[in-house]
Amino acid sequence: MNKTLELAISLSGQLGLEDRQGKVNSALKGVSLFKITQYHHVTPQMYQQGVVVIFQGNKIGHLNDYRFEYDTEHCLIVSAPYPIACETFASEQAPLIGIDIGFDHSVIRQLVDDMEAELGADYFASQQQHKGVAASPVTPEINDCMQRLLSVLHSPMDAKLLGPQILREFFYRLLQSPQRILLAQYVKQDSALARVSGVIEHVQLHYADKLAVDDLAEMAGMSISAFHRAFKQVVTDPPLQYIKKIRLNNAKQLMVQDGVSASVAASKVGYESAAQFSREFKRYFGLPPSKAG
Repeated sequence: MNKTLELAISLSGQLGLEDRQGKVNSALKGVSLFKITQYHHVTPQMYQQGVVVIFQGNKIGHLNDYRFEYDTEHCLIVSAPYPIACETFASEQAPLIGIDIGFDHSVIRQLVDDMEAELGADYFASQQQHKGVAASPVTPEINDCMQRLLSVLHSPMDAKLLGPQILREFFYRLLQSPQRILLAQYVKQDSALARVSGVIEHVQLHYADKLAVDDLAEMAGMSISAFHRAFKQVVTDPPLQYIKKIRLNNAKQLMVQDGVSASVAASKVGYESAAQFSREFKRYFGLPPSKAG
């Protein structure tokens, strides 16, 4: 067993995950540890902005036709909240253990500015529009950051005083990776990715409201056609399809975690017809709302 995994297992036990699966916050803001002890077929799951690093196990994700795998050798960078269909490989004997690290926009922005000052603006230049989700190699430098981060997370004082510097170094290492363009575009306000991400954040807050594509395009500062192209390139779904998936994922969460009925969940996420909600829920998740739990 490698040192990084030993530290992750030790921390999971300290945080109360020794005999159960789940996700818990660490002593450092924006950082949480998760553990999964069973295999899951391809199932839509909500991912928030940040980086997922796995210490044991692996997942295969699907954004429509875009397929990617992340494991102990590849972390996952997510630039905006996404419903990703994932297949999870884990068991009681070999649980999937990993860590979620939320983006710190100001830290990443400063790093991009400093690196451009040293290396030139072309270092982060790209003529292509990148998808908002990508797997990136876990280099020895990134693994070293993870070992030190897991170590300091065992102590609330160490986490508070030393954790932020380690996270800054972690983001710096990602900005040296093949996926550096994705991170740089995330913090550059004039990039299509940043504009689409801003709209996605708005959708996350107002998904239950009536959302018009015209208004979302105006919010992004784009024509309707340009907004459609940019949104689909980043998310792989048209805007209305993405909104539907967000509503369905939040409805499922309300039913599973809060125990509300399907009709109440449908109403809370913006559906006017319970029958339409049931049809779309079954089409998306592969089972009726009554079996969501």
